[in-house]
Amino acid sequence: MLSTLRPSARRAVFEASRSALAPASARHFWNVSLPVLSGPGGAHTTKYNIVKPGKDNVEWDDFMLALPDKEHLASFSKDVPLFIRYLKVVTDKEGRPEAFTAFINRAKSGLVVESDVYITSEELLSVMWKNGYSDSERNAIQFTFPADYKFHYPELSVLFDIPEEETYKFAMRTRMENSHIGELDFSKVKRQGFIRDHWLMFGVGLVIFKYFPFFNYYFGVKVFGTSMWCYTMWTGLNRWIAGTCRRNEFMAAQKTAQGVMEGEDAIVSSMRRFANDAKCVEYLGTFKEDTESKIATYRSALAQQMKSELTERALKQLQAIASFEASMGSAMQELVVKEAAASFKDKFPTDKALQDKAFASALKSLSGAEVKAADCPVASHFDTAFKSLQGVDLSTVKGNSSGTLPERVAYAQQAKDAEFKQTFMVTAAEASEVKKLASQAKAGDGYDFSKLAPEAADRLDSLYASINGKVGFVIPDLTTKPIPKTSDPAANAYIEKVNSQLANAAAQLKQARLTAFVSSF
Repeated sequence: MLSTLRPSARRAVFEASRSALAPASARHFWNVSLPVLSGPGGAHTTKYNIVKPGKDNVEWDDFMLALPDKEHLASFSKDVPLFIRYLKVVTDKEGRPEAFTAFINRAKSGLVVESDVYITSEELLSVMWKNGYSDSERNAIQFTFPADYKFHYPELSVLFDIPEEETYKFAMRTRMENSHIGELDFSKVKRQGFIRDHWLMFGVGLVIFKYFPFFNYYFGVKVFGTSMWCYTMWTGLNRWIAGTCRRNEFMAAQKTAQGVMEGEDAIVSSMRRFANDAKCVEYLGTFKEDTESKIATYRSALAQQMKSELTERALKQLQAIASFEASMGSAMQELVVKEAAASFKDKFPTDKALQDKAFASALKSLSGAEVKAADCPVASHFDTAFKSLQGVDLSTVKGNSSGTLPERVAYAQQAKDAEFKQTFMVTAAEASEVKKLASQAKAGDGYDFSKLAPEAADRLDSLYASINGKVGFVIPDLTTKPIPKTSDPAANAYIEKVNSQLANAAAQLKQARLTAFVSSF
């Protein structure tokens, strides 16, 4: 059908279009690259002086004038997830699952279609209304697909169960009726053999021009030949050069746009930092009252926190003491048994009477006679040892690790007492050391701890921490960090003044703590 219409329709429409488009010829030289058409290929001006997006290996032409064959059309790969979901509903309702499966296999890696063989959503709705489709069927299309969706002929074929040849012809006719300027495959529509044509023109021209006067060898070979060579090179390379230049220009524009957006973001982020500057005067008006109220609240909260921490620490210390005493009681029972056994082991090798008693007890046991507790050396030794502890005050017994059982138990008890005092009580050595360091820092009626050597000052701090830990006292952490400096010299002077005041306050607090500490000894 297209081949029969091509000769007459092309001439008639072309002649009409020439007169209609003649006044707009200036756009070929002064057209503007619209932002909506910006892309790697830039803006391409067709032979009808209409601006289109520039693409590689694509030529734009009016389908009504060009009357292209199917193989001349440019194709692309189309993603159709929305259409597949809608097609699933339609095919399930109409009982055509094999059609859906075939379309899924075809569009698995993208539906390859001719880019301009389609009808729009509005055109499809109009055709459905003309052919008597119900309102519900038309509403399903209207509310599922956007207004700018393009239904290509394979989609129309599987959706309405019509052969693709018919849907292709209908879509092409619709585009031609609208004088649609679409994409053609440049490698298929361009004139072939242009080099042959150019040099044929050169040969024929050279033969003709040689019979005219003043057309000598220089003009024929140098001027005319060089001009034809330049024209041939331009014809072969102009699209590649133009594409490369447009792509580089697009990349440069993208980079510039990115830099501009980053700069704008930086400006906006900087402006946000000063968004509340207008409220500074309001805040400064109530700064004193707010600070005083917050300081009072802070002091109350700090006292409550210190009280809670002190109670918790004292409770943990009392629990540790109770746990230590309980472990001492259980350890004492085990210690009595161990020391009785140890005294028997030490006494048996050197005690002749005990050895004879053990031998006699063994013979009596072998003879089958009953062995009484008084006849068994081990039982009699443990019985005697346990009786020796009855009524004995271990605090008055002198401890001996290799003596009698009371002396052994007293030795172990005294070791536990020493461990308890070392762990939970302030020793005399620590008290004397604190007094010695305090005498070194004595200055009149008070103390000047800056006079101490660095080693002595560190030792006093460690004693302060260890002794307070023994008695279950919590040292509140009231240290302050210095304020970091800024890039503003005027602000740095104020920051230095504040930091010096913080350092003085920390020094006064430390002086007061150590003075109260050494005064208690």
